[in-house]
Amino acid sequence: MSVLIKEVDKELYAKFKSKAALKGLRINEAFAEAMIKWLAEEQEKGEKDLMRQQNNATYRRTLPNLMKEYEGKWIVISEGLIIGIFENRDEAIKAVKINKLENKNNIVSPILKEGRRTEFGFRRKDS
Repeated sequence: MSVLIKEVDKELYAKFKSKAALKGLRINEAFAEAMIKWLAEEQEKGEKDLMRQQNNATYRRTLPNLMKEYEGKWIVISEGLIIGIFENRDEAIKAVKINKLENKNNIVSPILKEGRRTEFGFRRKDS
Protein backbone atom coordinates (compact mmCIF):
# COMPACT_ATOMS: atom_id res chain seq x y z
CA MET A 1 0.00 0.00 0.00
CA SER A 2 1.29 3.45 -0.87
CA VAL A 3 0.66 6.35 1.49
CA LEU A 4 1.47 10.02 1.05
CA ILE A 5 2.08 11.94 4.26
CA LYS A 6 2.05 15.71 3.91
CA GLU A 7 3.45 18.44 6.11
CA VAL A 8 6.06 16.38 7.96
CA ASP A 9 8.72 18.45 9.72
CA LYS A 10 11.84 18.25 7.52
CA GLU A 11 14.30 18.08 10.41
CA LEU A 12 12.28 15.39 12.18
CA TYR A 13 12.02 13.36 8.97
CA ALA A 14 15.77 13.69 8.32
CA LYS A 15 16.58 12.40 11.84
CA PHE A 16 14.10 9.56 11.46
CA LYS A 17 15.47 8.56 8.06
CA SER A 18 19.04 8.74 9.35
CA LYS A 19 18.27 6.55 12.37
CA ALA A 20 16.47 4.04 10.14
CA ALA A 21 19.48 3.86 7.83
CA LEU A 22 21.82 3.30 10.78
CA LYS A 23 19.65 0.34 11.81
CA GLY A 24 19.65 -1.00 8.26
CA LEU A 25 15.96 -0.34 7.78
CA ARG A 26 14.13 1.17 4.85
CA ILE A 27 11.98 4.15 5.77
CA ASN A 28 8.74 2.16 5.38
CA GLU A 29 10.06 -0.54 7.76
CA ALA A 30 11.11 2.04 10.35
CA PHE A 31 7.76 3.80 10.03
CA ALA A 32 5.90 0.50 10.52
CA GLU A 33 7.96 -0.16 13.68
CA ALA A 34 7.15 3.34 14.96
CA MET A 35 3.42 2.87 14.29
CA ILE A 36 3.37 -0.50 16.07
CA LYS A 37 5.17 0.94 19.09
CA TRP A 38 2.90 4.00 19.23
CA LEU A 39 -0.26 1.88 18.99
CA ALA A 40 0.97 -0.42 21.78
CA GLU A 41 1.73 2.58 24.02
CA GLU A 42 -1.71 4.07 23.36
CA GLN A 43 -3.39 0.77 24.17
CA GLU A 44 -1.39 0.49 27.41
CA LYS A 45 -2.41 4.04 28.37
CA GLY A 46 -6.05 3.16 27.74
CA GLU A 47 -5.78 0.02 29.87
CA LYS A 48 -4.12 1.98 32.70
CA ASP A 49 -6.84 4.63 32.55
CA LEU A 50 -9.54 1.95 32.67
CA MET A 51 -7.86 0.27 35.66
CA ARG A 52 -7.56 3.63 37.43
CA GLN A 53 -11.26 4.30 36.84
CA GLN A 54 -12.19 0.84 38.16
CA ASN A 55 -10.07 1.31 41.28
CA ASN A 56 -11.55 4.76 41.94
CA ALA A 57 -15.10 3.46 41.43
CA THR A 58 -14.47 0.62 43.90
CA TYR A 59 -13.09 3.06 46.47
CA ARG A 60 -16.00 5.50 46.11
CA ARG A 61 -18.61 2.73 46.15
CA THR A 62 -17.25 1.04 49.26
CA LEU A 63 -16.11 4.09 51.25
CA PRO A 64 -19.34 4.63 53.23
CA ASN A 65 -19.28 1.05 54.52
CA LEU A 66 -15.51 1.09 55.07
CA MET A 67 -15.77 4.25 57.18
CA LYS A 68 -18.08 2.50 59.66
CA GLU A 69 -15.60 -0.20 60.57
CA TYR A 70 -12.17 0.68 59.18
CA GLU A 71 -11.65 4.46 59.47
CA GLY A 72 -7.96 5.22 59.86
CA LYS A 73 -6.82 1.85 58.52
CA TRP A 74 -5.24 1.41 55.11
CA ILE A 75 -6.79 -0.08 51.97
CA VAL A 76 -5.22 -1.63 48.89
CA ILE A 77 -7.30 -1.80 45.71
CA SER A 78 -6.00 -3.34 42.48
CA GLU A 79 -7.81 -4.21 39.26
CA GLY A 80 -11.03 -2.91 40.79
CA LEU A 81 -10.84 -5.37 43.71
CA ILE A 82 -10.14 -4.76 47.39
CA ILE A 83 -6.94 -6.67 48.13
CA GLY A 84 -7.21 -6.00 51.85
CA ILE A 85 -7.57 -3.65 54.78
CA PHE A 86 -4.43 -3.08 56.86
CA GLU A 87 -3.49 -1.49 60.17
CA ASN A 88 -0.83 0.76 58.66
CA ARG A 89 0.92 1.89 55.50
CA ASP A 90 3.80 -0.57 55.83
CA GLU A 91 1.43 -3.54 55.99
CA ALA A 92 -0.44 -2.24 52.93
CA ILE A 93 2.77 -1.87 50.96
CA LYS A 94 3.87 -5.34 52.05
CA ALA A 95 0.59 -6.73 50.67
CA VAL A 96 1.24 -5.02 47.32
CA LYS A 97 4.65 -6.70 47.16
CA ILE A 98 3.44 -10.12 48.35
CA ASN A 99 0.67 -10.08 45.74
CA LYS A 100 3.16 -8.94 43.05
CA LEU A 101 1.15 -5.80 42.25
CA GLU A 102 4.05 -3.33 42.11
CA ASN A 103 3.70 -2.73 38.35
CA LYS A 104 -0.07 -2.28 38.38
CA ASN A 105 -2.28 0.71 39.02
CA ASN A 106 -3.21 0.38 42.67
CA ILE A 107 -4.80 2.47 45.35
CA VAL A 108 -2.82 2.37 48.59
CA SER A 109 -4.52 4.83 50.91
CA PRO A 110 -5.73 5.46 54.42
CA ILE A 111 -9.51 5.25 54.80
CA LEU A 112 -10.42 8.82 55.72
CA LYS A 113 -13.58 10.95 55.74
CA GLU A 114 -11.85 13.86 54.03
CA GLY A 115 -10.78 11.75 51.06
CA ARG A 116 -7.91 9.52 50.27
CA ARG A 117 -4.22 10.24 50.04
CA THR A 118 -2.94 7.86 47.42
CA GLU A 119 0.65 6.69 47.65
CA PHE A 120 2.36 6.75 44.26
CA GLY A 121 5.55 5.13 45.43
CA PHE A 122 6.99 3.41 48.38
CA ARG A 123 10.01 5.55 49.19
CA ARG A 124 8.35 8.37 51.11
CA LYS A 125 7.85 7.80 54.83
CA ASP A 126 5.10 9.60 56.75
CA SER A 127 6.24 11.51 59.81
